[in-house]
Amino acid sequence: MTAPTLTAPDPRDSADPGRARPPRRARAVIVLVVVALLAIGIGVATRTAVNAANDVRSGTRAVSAQEFAAATGVQLSLLGVTAQGGMIEFRYQVVDPDKASLLLHQDDRRPILVAEDTGATLVMLSRPHNHKADLKLGGTYFFMMANTQNAVRDGTKVTVIVGDVRLEHVVARA
Repeated sequence: MTAPTLTAPDPRDSADPGRARPPRRARAVIVLVVVALLAIGIGVATRTAVNAANDVRSGTRAVSAQEFAAATGVQLSLLGVTAQGGMIEFRYQVVDPDKASLLLHQDDRRPILVAEDTGATLVMLSRPHNHKADLKLGGTYFFMMANTQNAVRDGTKVTVIVGDVRLEHVVARA
């Protein structure tokens, strides 16, 4: 007569005898999902880094309100959120009519607004308006800009870029 053969129990079976080990295919799917999520995360991080490098603020210099007025010919009076958040009113006073005229009529001098909290950028695609008369020294004027996706709200800090200068921390008001 031969002695019975004893085998050690599988430790995976002792933890929960009713629980079966996941099949190979399920493990492969889990690994694939984890790898895909990592790839997506790396892609998003790369895009964020590239966007930061392409930020419209790069290549400009931060200036005070006085320096902004001297460089652009306008003193910013108000960034107003209006039309139920759909428009931005850009109100300004002319301190140098010749430079202020460039702001309105030269494509590379159109104001660009950047919401500082999100980086959302509002760019004017066409001239804000066409003055038939010359801008007057001390005159107050305004134009409207689309507030795409309500990027700027009451209290949002905004960077205003004109040409190669930027005025930071302008608070938008409703």
